[in-house]
Amino acid sequence: MEIRFQPALLQEVIDSFVEKTEREGDPTYYKEFHEHADPIYEKFILEDREAEFKKLYQYLFGIWGFSDIVRDSFNEYPLLKQKVGIVLVKGVLKEDQEGVDILRKWGSVEKDLAKEFEEKGMKGVGIKLIPRRFYDPALTRYCRHELMHISDMIDPLFGYDPDTKIGQNPGEETLILQRYRILWSLSVDSRLVAAGKEPMLSKEDRFKEFRSWYRKIPPPQLKAVFEGLWQTSYFTHSELIEMAADTLRVMDRAVDVEGGEVPETENKIMLMPGFPCPLCRFPTYSWVEDMQTKLEPYVLDFIRENHPGWDVEFGACDRCVEVYKLRADGVM
Repeated sequence: MEIRFQPALLQEVIDSFVEKTEREGDPTYYKEFHEHADPIYEKFILEDREAEFKKLYQYLFGIWGFSDIVRDSFNEYPLLKQKVGIVLVKGVLKEDQEGVDILRKWGSVEKDLAKEFEEKGMKGVGIKLIPRRFYDPALTRYCRHELMHISDMIDPLFGYDPDTKIGQNPGEETLILQRYRILWSLSVDSRLVAAGKEPMLSKEDRFKEFRSWYRKIPPPQLKAVFEGLWQTSYFTHSELIEMAADTLRVMDRAVDVEGGEVPETENKIMLMPGFPCPLCRFPTYSWVEDMQTKLEPYVLDFIRENHPGWDVEFGACDRCVEVYKLRADGVM
């Protein structure tokens, strides 16, 4: 497996690391850098200096251990390492641009390079990082976590399909993809903990993240559901999609746990934000629940007459409820 670092990234990492350590009172790296850099100005003419500095940055990047961080992360996944032919590491400016992915999704040059290795039965992996990440102790945890995602993606048993069609509208698609990401990351970190390795986020932090996306589940049930997900050794791509799209499938994973409660999910309908209203079919974030107690019986009967098959358990958006109240009263 070959690992290529973008030359500009090497320079950014070395320059910012030298500046940081000197500013913090450690001149060791500043002195070492200039021991190598100053002779370049003395010995080489202007036209030759760029190539010499490129060699210097590669040398320092290696002996200061930055390249080992990525290489050591791959060493934790021997099977993945056997399937990957090329790894490209490039710098980005912002944290939200960072990521690790199959190389095919990058630009045309990287796509051609990935195709070259795919013809040999191997994959290409792309890693995007901001320069200062290389002297952040969390980088090892980050790479370990992201490479398990890549391991899943190229595992036939996982069944990864980036073209899976989800949702009936853009709002619903976004919601499902966000929950898919939450559930998959939860699964990755739980497997790392089970393997005795440090995860990217702790179990407590994964629970907080999970809770923020499933606020409609009562707290005792939420605890039982999260524990069931955390204890599950492996989810496939289709299982994650199914759970992300249907909260009842998530609740099916609940297990008995102290202080928790296993929910009854049979025939229960969850009214989730972003899902379409059964009356107008538009996505809604303002569901009217407990309609049996909030609306007069004649209004409910009027809705049933206009939407055969509908019942109060399916709910409705607040706008439809107001419209049908007026229609039932003969105002509209």
